[in-house]
Amino acid sequence: MFGMQSMMIPKATIVTDEISSASSIKSGKSGKSNKSLPKDTDTNSDTQNSSTTSKLVGLFKSNSIRSGSISSGTSAAPTSSPHQHDMGVLTEENHQPVDLDSYRQSLQWLQQTCRPVFMKELMQVSSVPVPITANNAKHSDMIGGIQQVQVATWKQCQVQVVPVDKWGSPQDVLHEIQALHRLRKCRQIIQLYGYLPNISTTANSSQIPALLLQQPNYGSLRQFLDHHFDSIQWPERYKLALDIAQGLRFLTSQGVPCTMHSGNILIDNEGVAILTGFGIPAGLITAAPCQMTAQPSPSSLLVYMAPEKLQGKKDHSPDWEVYSLGILLWELSSGRIPFDEIIARAEAGPRLSKNMEQLSSAIVKGLREETIAGTPEIYEQLYKMCWEGEAESRPPLEVVEETLQMLVVVEPMDMLMLPGEEMGMSVATVVSDSIDADALSTYTRSNSTRSSSPGPSHVRSFTRPQTLHQAVSVSNPDMTEWYILSGHDINGYAIVPTYSLECEITPVQTCVGHFLPSSLPILKELMDQDADISLLAKRSEQNCLHILLDRYIPFKNENDSAHLFAALEMLLEAGAEVNARDVQGYTPLHLLMKNPKISPEDVVEVMNRMVAKGADTSIQAPRDGNVLSLAAKYLHFEAARTILNTDVLASEPESIDRAIESCMTMTGRATDKFVNLRTKTRELLKLWTGKAGAPRREKVVVKVLTEAGQLDPTGLRAKVKPVRLAPQIQLDCANRYYDLHIKKKREMILHNMGGMQGIFR
Repeated sequence: MFGMQSMMIPKATIVTDEISSASSIKSGKSGKSNKSLPKDTDTNSDTQNSSTTSKLVGLFKSNSIRSGSISSGTSAAPTSSPHQHDMGVLTEENHQPVDLDSYRQSLQWLQQTCRPVFMKELMQVSSVPVPITANNAKHSDMIGGIQQVQVATWKQCQVQVVPVDKWGSPQDVLHEIQALHRLRKCRQIIQLYGYLPNISTTANSSQIPALLLQQPNYGSLRQFLDHHFDSIQWPERYKLALDIAQGLRFLTSQGVPCTMHSGNILIDNEGVAILTGFGIPAGLITAAPCQMTAQPSPSSLLVYMAPEKLQGKKDHSPDWEVYSLGILLWELSSGRIPFDEIIARAEAGPRLSKNMEQLSSAIVKGLREETIAGTPEIYEQLYKMCWEGEAESRPPLEVVEETLQMLVVVEPMDMLMLPGEEMGMSVATVVSDSIDADALSTYTRSNSTRSSSPGPSHVRSFTRPQTLHQAVSVSNPDMTEWYILSGHDINGYAIVPTYSLECEITPVQTCVGHFLPSSLPILKELMDQDADISLLAKRSEQNCLHILLDRYIPFKNENDSAHLFAALEMLLEAGAEVNARDVQGYTPLHLLMKNPKISPEDVVEVMNRMVAKGADTSIQAPRDGNVLSLAAKYLHFEAARTILNTDVLASEPESIDRAIESCMTMTGRATDKFVNLRTKTRELLKLWTGKAGAPRREKVVVKVLTEAGQLDPTGLRAKVKPVRLAPQIQLDCANRYYDLHIKKKREMILHNMGGMQGIFR
């Protein structure tokens, strides 16, 4: 997967910066340097180490990188470098003696919290000369010298032995090791595996504790992309991006600031991106592994800085790191640092400071790199949102992580193959988990977070939704959100086969047509994006309420039908037409009664909510009559009783007769429950016929008109201006019935009682 084996970095390669660099590292795909290796490598290394070193000639793209190597098969004793004689080595011995007692608190803290490791447990111990730079110098006058750094293998992991007195003041050392211990549960954070109680070689010397720090085998992300960008595919880039986002989110949740650039991210032997260089001051201990890898030039680091940071705002914000993450996502898509050619020309010219100031100003004003051809649309939208100039426009880290997780899951990926490994690896799981340093003794490749899964024939294939309609129909909120952000028409029509091969529907209609509890966030997102709910499905002419009540299938859980009522309320509040007719003349209430899957209790609740918004139960469907007729046909007893108690037209003789007929035509299994329910419904309807039903109907008429303000408490016409609380057709019918059957009766009663008003309600 990574291409030719001759282009691969040996598994134990360590790359260091040039001691004094005339020109900085130029990242990108602009060619490789043919400069030979320096002569500061281990002269006592064996033949295998020499051949390994020869493979590195010409691999690096910058003429400012020196390399050293560690034999993967043998141990090498510490050696001196020719630079020590040329320049002079500035070590602690050149300064005042170190008071090791001041580090005693760190040792005591390590003894209480970390695992002790002894030198005999370390394998393949090697000493590598590392330049002392401004980033790792304990004293400023040491810059330009060389320090020997020990690297070894422990528990199948490559580690760096870090003496505590070489990396900062006692207070800073204690602060960093405490932070590393607190962060140990995140797999994407540099790991503190344990400590060596003493690395002194003489019995009379003071006890010098050393940290056993993870040293990822394959160098920095910058170095990794330089050599393998053309070989890694998008699924692998997604996984690296997800690792970075997960590590950054964990640091942010712990309140730890992090300097994000491709030199502070390392790649371990499992292909996991590891974050380093965090904490204070400048993360000297956590950045120790980065001192042995290829780094971007100091000038290049400004392209990772958020505009507000470039403007000199001192208050740190997690939004700065989201911006840097967006730059890294683009770097994964391109294989190079943004504006690398501009930076290279500036570094080669006499006006570096002025040119960098101009580039910084352009970035603040909105200058960004161009999209690389072939970049997936969702991924492009993601990094563009991350590098927005306004901090409040950048997405939360949770959204970035969830989006990358979705991209990893929907595209099955082969295991990220590392240099030196054979082709044809099995498909790996994409679950990124944490590993506890305390359990490291059992940590092997077989139980790592990228352990192998069954072969390709047993791997489940994932079908990625290709359109907004498809994402909505499978209730995928992440894909729905990003298709919306990528510009898909939120009101566009499409045929969704699982709904109908004839009707074209909009995304919001697709949502309510496939409605589940998991669809509720999608519906809310569509509504928040101003989806037009007034649009009708083509051919069927149904609106969202039609589709929801016609196709709803109960999903029983601890909340029962709460999601149905929530969706209904959203549509009603948005102004969905409750009395719209589809091509067959049905209103949403008609389809509610026709849906046999909705429980009788839910039917009544939905109907009451719709009636409160003006739904008219008296509207006649061409073939099935009004809503009462359909309630009777499908034996919704409680719904029929509710309609009769509120709908004046429902108790008209013609309406009652049709409802009874519909009730008797209902067929089903001849169980006692069915027969009893049909009999009960028919008896209810008969109570509203003829003279027996007149008092009931009169009561409904008075109730409707009184609630509308057209009658006073005595049952006579009110003199105040009436209000409309019922459909006009209902009020007209009630007024007609009142004038014909109730008005004279009420006036006669009041006249006979001597005009005593107020005794009737």
